[in-house]
Amino acid sequence: MKQSHLNLLRLNFSAFDLPWFLQYSDKLLQEARIWQWKKEVLYFLTDWLSEGRNMQATTSGSTGKPKKVALRKQHMEASAKATLNFFGLKAGDKALLCLPEKYIAGKMMIVRSLVGKLDLYCIEPTVAPMAELPGIDFAAMTPAQVAALFETEKGTQFLNSIRQLIVGGSFIPRKLEQQLQKLKTAVWHTYGMTETITHIALRKVNGTGASEWFSPLAGINIRLADDGCLLIDAPHIGVLGMKTNDLVEISETGFRILGRKDNVVISGGIKLFPEEIEQKLEGKIDSRFFLTGIPDEKYGERLALVVEGKRQEETERKLQEIVQSRLSGYEIPKEIVFTDKISFTNSGKIIRTL
Repeated sequence: MKQSHLNLLRLNFSAFDLPWFLQYSDKLLQEARIWQWKKEVLYFLTDWLSEGRNMQATTSGSTGKPKKVALRKQHMEASAKATLNFFGLKAGDKALLCLPEKYIAGKMMIVRSLVGKLDLYCIEPTVAPMAELPGIDFAAMTPAQVAALFETEKGTQFLNSIRQLIVGGSFIPRKLEQQLQKLKTAVWHTYGMTETITHIALRKVNGTGASEWFSPLAGINIRLADDGCLLIDAPHIGVLGMKTNDLVEISETGFRILGRKDNVVISGGIKLFPEEIEQKLEGKIDSRFFLTGIPDEKYGERLALVVEGKRQEETERKLQEIVQSRLSGYEIPKEIVFTDKISFTNSGKIIRTL
């Protein structure tokens, strides 16, 4: 364990000495100047190395209030091995932790590093995480973090210093996906949740093999529920017949996400998928926005465009022009609603309430 400066905690698991770690971490935790995010990493490691069989994790809150769930260490280790094998990571490879330890994505970066004996560099999980580091072999970020790094030349250079990057927690906006095509870094979009112990499928975003279809990892079996939602079977990580809220299309190559069942708008018997329609408007509307259904006496629901900001006649006129030019038929919102602020979960997912 090394601290080259206050914003870095290095954990070289290829030369890990448990007695030394427990003694050193105890002393480090007593230092008043140590940052809270470092304490959380050390507390997690101490908990992982204890005799208990379970670990606590917090869900993202995308379908309700965040909640605590208990995960088996053996399942977390099996998930870590699947990722290590997929990316061909080996002992001594350099990994980056720039996500909060509180959530499963952060926890699993630590577990992968432990299991794979990686050299883990931990930095503060900020909106635009960056530090002077050697070339990183493997990292995980949210779409919001990647987008923030793209805003500066230094941030873009930092992204390009990473050999393999997984991006997850929410969908990748079209503009960001286009920016990712310019990176030499191999970028993958992940699909998963806390209950599946982070990702169970990946899709390549850029370069050779880029696709909009997610491919399940080894040992993951998928099928469709009667209502069109994804069902997951993966005994090695303790997942049996887990039904998601994601409506998907399944093919020989994997699956493609159509949208969340609880977000689908049924207007006059026509199913509309807000997430798909929103992608057609990405980069055209300056303010933050989302699509949702609102009650309608005649059609049951009608599609509405919710935009962050104050209602102004000129703004509304421009929005009407945009949706008319980019969308067609039932995709065109029947109403534009303005709101003071659009809220997001900690993982960057829109909270679709008015």
